[in-house]
Amino acid sequence: MDNRGVTLIELLTGLAISAILGLVAIPAFSTLIQQQQLRSAANDVLRILTSARATAITQQNRISVWNQDGEWNQGVELFIDSNGNGQREPNETILSRPADHPSVYISGNSKVANYVSYLPNGRAESASGAFQVGTIRLCKTGITEQYKIVISIGGRLRLEKINSASCP
Repeated sequence: MDNRGVTLIELLTGLAISAILGLVAIPAFSTLIQQQQLRSAANDVLRILTSARATAITQQNRISVWNQDGEWNQGVELFIDSNGNGQREPNETILSRPADHPSVYISGNSKVANYVSYLPNGRAESASGAFQVGTIRLCKTGITEQYKIVISIGGRLRLEKINSASCP
């Protein structure tokens, strides 16, 4: 017997199996995309803070990373902070404006809620002169994976992955 094709029943069976597998795979793929968006945002924030510290050391200037409206996920500016107040003034030079992450919740604790400022010696210091230590937390609604960036007393940065069910 010479088979040259597929019967209608075989074709419909194959399509039904493909549809079922697709319905099972789509939610898992959606979670994977959300996790990747969160991981990308965490790496971007870590990169901009690392860049600020390195620039402060190499250029021997105070460099700040400022979130203009208190929202870390709405974009930040890396700039030479000539007056040391942690906020960019019109006469201060912008070095970088990295991409924002509107779908990721990013918040800093009270010490780093609005800015992180690095001195030429690599230490983070607030506008009042106190050392600036703190934690920036990144999460996304619907997934338990979270990240936090910890700024130590010497200005060093550490990225930690944590599991928590709560994300505002």
